[in-house]
Amino acid sequence: MTDRYKELLAQIHHHNYLYHTLDAPVITDREYDQLMEELLNWEAAHPDLVDPNSPSKKVGGELLAGLSRVRHTVPLQSLDNSYSPEDVRAFDRRIRAAGLHPSYVVERKIDGLSVALTYQEGRFIQGLTRGDGTEGEDVTANLRTVVDLPLILPEPRNLIVRGEVYFPKEDFARLNEQRETEGLATFANPRNAAAGSLRQLDSRLTAKRRLRIFVFEVLASDIVYETHVKKLQDLRSLGFPVASYEVATDIDGVLHAIETFGEERHSLPYEMDGAVIKVSESSIRSELSETSKAPRWAVAYKYAPEQEQSEVLGVRWSVGRTGVVTPTAILTPVELAGSVVARASLHNEEYIREKDIRVHDIVLVEKAGDIIPQVVRVLMDRRSAEAEPVEIPTHCPACESHLVHLEEEAAIRCVNAQCPAKLQRSLEHFVSREAMNIEGLGEKNLAFLIEQGMITKSTDIYHLERFAEKLKAMKGWGKRSVDKLLEQIEGSKQRDLSRFLNALGMENVGRVAAADLARRMGTMEKLRVATEEELLTIEGFGPRTVDSVLQFLHNEENEQLLDEFSRLGIPKPAEQPTTVSDELSGKTFVITGTLPLQRREVSALLEAHGAKVSGSVSSKTDYVLAGEEAGSKLTRAHELGVTVLDWRAFQELIGGEI
Repeated sequence: MTDRYKELLAQIHHHNYLYHTLDAPVITDREYDQLMEELLNWEAAHPDLVDPNSPSKKVGGELLAGLSRVRHTVPLQSLDNSYSPEDVRAFDRRIRAAGLHPSYVVERKIDGLSVALTYQEGRFIQGLTRGDGTEGEDVTANLRTVVDLPLILPEPRNLIVRGEVYFPKEDFARLNEQRETEGLATFANPRNAAAGSLRQLDSRLTAKRRLRIFVFEVLASDIVYETHVKKLQDLRSLGFPVASYEVATDIDGVLHAIETFGEERHSLPYEMDGAVIKVSESSIRSELSETSKAPRWAVAYKYAPEQEQSEVLGVRWSVGRTGVVTPTAILTPVELAGSVVARASLHNEEYIREKDIRVHDIVLVEKAGDIIPQVVRVLMDRRSAEAEPVEIPTHCPACESHLVHLEEEAAIRCVNAQCPAKLQRSLEHFVSREAMNIEGLGEKNLAFLIEQGMITKSTDIYHLERFAEKLKAMKGWGKRSVDKLLEQIEGSKQRDLSRFLNALGMENVGRVAAADLARRMGTMEKLRVATEEELLTIEGFGPRTVDSVLQFLHNEENEQLLDEFSRLGIPKPAEQPTTVSDELSGKTFVITGTLPLQRREVSALLEAHGAKVSGSVSSKTDYVLAGEEAGSKLTRAHELGVTVLDWRAFQELIGGEI
C-alpha cells in the first residue's frame, strides 16, 4: 500500500465524515469527486491491495448516534458521475454496444438529502435517510413535517419511493441571515441545511424549517411499471411532488435537455447541481443490471460551478447574539451567477487555516447553492509577497472582552454576558419564565428600554425605578403597568441559585445543568471559587460543560457583573427540595413530551421523592416519563430497554393521583 493511497483513504474518510455526518464540508463537490476518481483509478490498478474499508465500498457516511438505525428494504445506491457531453455519449455507447435501444428520461438533479419513504395501504409509515446505502436513520417524525409530502395517498397503495428533501433558496437565505444574527454557524449550502434540519432530534424544530421534497423513483411497488415515465406519472397522480423532466429518444435529445436545464438552473427556487439521465424501459434496466455501488442504467451529469477570481482585501470579524465571532472576507467586487459579490463568509478560524487564506490572496469564489458566496481555494501560484496571514482577534470587536475557545468548539466566542451585540437576546432569556420570571419585560418592552438607554446590562433591570416617572408619562406604559413591572422586578430578587444560573445563559448550561450545579454548590459564593476538579465530579458535567462554566465565571466583565448582583442580594441560596419520601432515592428520571403539569413541577415532585432528573437518556437512566408527542428521548429509551412510564403509571409509582 503506497503512501499516496493511504493519504487518499484518510482524506476521503475525513471529508465523508464532514459531509455526511457533520453536514459541514470544507471542499467543493468537484474537488471531492476528483479525489474519489483518483482513488478508484488506483484501486483498479492494484486490486490485490484494496483496503476492505475503502470509501469506494460504501455510498454514504457514518450515522449519528441520536437516531435509530434501520436496514433498507431496498438498498439505496448512488450514481456514477459525468462532467462533459462526451462522458454522456460514452454512457449511451456502452448501452447500445449491448444491442439495446433505450429511450431516456432526463431529470433535474436536486441537491438535497436522499430519503426512502414507505407507504402501506396508502399511509406513510416510515422514512429513512440514505445513510450508508444499506442502513439509514429513522427520521419518520421529521419527514411528517415536510411541507409537500403526502401522508395519506388517494389510493390504498403499498410502495417504497425515493425522494430528495431540499431547502428552497429563499428560505435558506432567510435561515442563514437569522443564524448569523444570533451568532450561530451558518450552513454552507441548502443541501447541508436540509440535512441538518431533517436530522434534528426535535421534530418541532424541523417543522419550523419548512422543508420540501421531490420524489423521483419507485423502489418497490404493488404494481409493475413498463417504463420510468409511467412511474413518474403514477407518482404525480398519487400526490407526490415530481420535478419536471424531459423524455429523449436519442442521446442528442438528452444533451439538449441537459443544456436547457443548465440555462434555467439559476432561476429555479431550489438548488440544482446537475441532471440525471435514466433509461426509461424497465426491461432494458433489468438487462443492464447494476454494480455494487450504482446502476448501469443511469448516470448523473454535474454542471461545472460558476467561479470567478477575486482579491481578499481584508477580513471583518462580527459578533452574533450568542457571542460567536465570525469572519467575513472583503473582496474586490466580481459578477457571479447573476449578482455582484463583494464579500464571502469564512465560517471560522479552522476554515481559514485549512484553506490557508491570507489578505491580498487571489481566490476562486463561487456561490454555494447559487446563494452564499464562498471561497473555494487560494490560487497559490498567484500569491504575492504582500499576502498577509489573517489576524485572529483576541478581543471582542463589540465590547473588547477577551475571546475564548470553548472545549471542542471551532468558533471563538465572547463570553461577556453584557456584550452589546448579544444584549437583547440574553436579556430575553434572563427574564423568561424558567429563569428570573419577570412578567412585563417581553421582547417589545425590552427592545424599547434598550433603545432608550435605560437598560445596557442585566443589572440595570434592578435600577429601573430611576426612570419610573419618565416611563409613566410615555405612550403605551402608564402608572399601573410601570408599578406592576417594578413589583415583578422586586419579586425576582427572591429567585434561587438554580434559576439565576439558568438566567445567566452560560454556554452548555441549560435548566437541568443549572439545577444540578446549584444543588451541588448551594451558593453563588461557593460556585465562584469552585475548581475544575470539583465541577467534574457533578454527574453529567464533562470537560466541555465545565470549561464553559469556568470561562464564564472568570471573565473580568462577568466577575464585575456578579459582584453587582451580589450587592443587590441576588441570587438567594439554592432551594433544597422538600422531601416527601426517599422511595425513589438513587433513581434517575428523564421527562419528555407534554404532561398534565409543567415540567419543572414534575421535576420538583420527583426530587421530593428522592429521585434525580436528567436531561438525556443513557444506560444509567431508570425511568422515562413520556407524555404526548414524546420524541427522540422515547425512541432512545426503547433502544436501551429503559422502563417507560405514562402519566397514570407515574402516579401509581409515587403513590397516588396528583
